Amino acid sequence: MNLSRRSYLGLGAAVLSGCVARGGEPAGTPEATATSEPPVPTPRFSYDDPSVGAPGDPLAVAFNSRERFRDVGWLVDDFEDERRWETFAGRLAVEEDVVYCGSQSLRLEATPADERVWIYRTFDGGIDLSGADLSLAVNLETPDTEGITVRLAAPDYDNTLLLGRHIWRAGWQRLDLGPRRVTGSPDLTNVTEISIQLYTGGGTTARFYVDSLRAKPRADAGKVMITFDDNTRSQYDTAYPILESHGFPGVVGVIPWTVGSSHRIPRDGMDEMVDAGWDMVSHPQRSDSFRDLSPVDQRASIRESKAWLVENGFERGADFIIWPYGRYDESALDAASDYHYLGFVTVGGPTGAISDPQIVGRTDGDDVKTAKQALDFAAQYNQLAVLMYHDVTGEGRSVSPAAFAETIDYVDELGLDVVTASSYWESIRDTV
Repeated sequence: MNLSRRSYLGLGAAVLSGCVARGGEPAGTPEATATSEPPVPTPRFSYDDPSVGAPGDPLAVAFNSRERFRDVGWLVDDFEDERRWETFAGRLAVEEDVVYCGSQSLRLEATPADERVWIYRTFDGGIDLSGADLSLAVNLETPDTEGITVRLAAPDYDNTLLLGRHIWRAGWQRLDLGPRRVTGSPDLTNVTEISIQLYTGGGTTARFYVDSLRAKPRADAGKVMITFDDNTRSQYDTAYPILESHGFPGVVGVIPWTVGSSHRIPRDGMDEMVDAGWDMVSHPQRSDSFRDLSPVDQRASIRESKAWLVENGFERGADFIIWPYGRYDESALDAASDYHYLGFVTVGGPTGAISDPQIVGRTDGDDVKTAKQALDFAAQYNQLAVLMYHDVTGEGRSVSPAAFAETIDYVDELGLDVVTASSYWESIRDTV
């Protein structure tokens, strides 16, 4: 979406119309604008306006990135022959009514007596995945949220790479699987077994569907994106100068209706950061998670937040969203796909080439050890590591300035390419 501020404002102040099926910390309630800050436009929520999302909406993106990227790469398994897969724990069955593509998927279930669901497929002679990243289409029915892991035996159980992603129940999603743990010295030129697991610990039920396991070419080098939720003041006072000392840009998820508050990034500071290469992206957070809003309210909230960014000269970051509280559902993904090319969730860890652009996973940067491990994986496996921060004060659970600087020094030491949402998108948008 390349809508200029002038062209948008020229449309007036009113809210304007316009094969895949369709989970940050709370920021509290909206705050009053501080008198010491420049006036900030009041958000114009129009939940009941029928023009929102209509064809020709000037805020809409040019295409649905989920649809464009959903089938990148090549098939490893289409799950059309269930005899290729065996069960180690839980239950496996053919499913013909809940399908991502083709004629069937596999339904995986755990009863309260099971600690996990675990299926696996072996490959005689092994397959070469040394230059590839994997993605898996998953539809989670129950529980509401869970972690899916995929283990590569390369060539045996003593030498494995564990991949994984967190998922919310939101219809079919393509999970981009990034490294989580390495055992031994896996030789990815000789992967002899792939297993898919969901751990429950017992005492509960689980049911989900899997389809279309795909591989895609691995990137040439690792990258890191440094993101900040809630546009808090310490991001400007503390994080910004630390990143500037390295020449690194960052990404701020802006809650538009908090701009102008004394403990948020000052309005002129936002301009300064953007001039230094930062992105100001959408973070339409209110008191409720998107999973608690109606589809109409979700769409209006997403659109209004983007409109504020465009109106205020932040077009470069307006095509991207950081999910409030890291949570979404099927209708929220639908709405975001109309207005944004990339969406970032709370958890997920490093990821390879993107297949579902609306659910890009992030790593908690407040935990320096976890952040460094994600950066190591990004460097070793040419992944994208997206670090997530809120405050940089050392108070409560937030990272201290010294610990933040330590992590940024490590980024520099590893030689990772630091990207923003907009620069990363520009590098991948025409690759499929």
